[in-house]
Amino acid sequence: MAIKKVIGVCKLCGRRRRLCRSHYLGKALFKLTRENGKHPIILTPKIIAPSPRQMSAHLLCEECEHRFKVREDTALALMNGKNGFPLLERMKLALTIEQGDKVVTFSGAAMGVDTDALAYFALSLLWRGSVHVWNTLKGQTTSVSLGKYEERIRRYLLGETGLPEGVYVMVAVCVDVGAQGTTFPPHLLEGSKYQTYSTLVRGLWFHIVVDDEAPSAETSRLCCAKGAQKLIFLKNCSEEFLHAGRHLRSTAEVDPRLR
Repeated sequence: MAIKKVIGVCKLCGRRRRLCRSHYLGKALFKLTRENGKHPIILTPKIIAPSPRQMSAHLLCEECEHRFKVREDTALALMNGKNGFPLLERMKLALTIEQGDKVVTFSGAAMGVDTDALAYFALSLLWRGSVHVWNTLKGQTTSVSLGKYEERIRRYLLGETGLPEGVYVMVAVCVDVGAQGTTFPPHLLEGSKYQTYSTLVRGLWFHIVVDDEAPSAETSRLCCAKGAQKLIFLKNCSEEFLHAGRHLRSTAEVDPRLR
């Protein structure tokens, strides 16, 4: 079967080129979710069902697609996968900065973790969710709205700037099995004081603050790519994970194959 040739303007670099079929959550990440050869379970507000469908669109040129893939590969090598959970295993051997009741704080810099790649990966997901409306199941879609921050993040992803002002990425490594096996695309976190987006990817739970009003010094310290210590947090995310699941279960029909 011939590969469809699509010429258009790349959303990232802005040049008119041949466009690749870009995947919202990445083909490599999708493969990780196909455990024992079974289709991943897709959770949406209307239906919860196993599906081979991947969210994709002709979005980026080959050069920009490769730019994303390099950082994605670095992030995938740290998260929960077929060969364990490398970042979690590394944290078990590392010295802590702070031991709280629910959260343990580590220095990514001290552990030699490429936290800049983690931040880039999270922001690439967020940006993709802003520049395209992605089809899911039964006519549903998913997207986010970044307003003026969309262009700031685009320039950062293209390598024209550092991490933009007013943009901060916090990352927590989840110790619970539920969060380690789950991925969901970015969504606006309701009830936050500052504009914050949340995305969970195979045991890495990202919270991305996109707000000029957020206190720069404190939020930068917590950011995995801005603070000197490149903080990474360790926590049991089961409460948040179950809350998200219950919310979807209250509105969605469950496919009979899952009953």
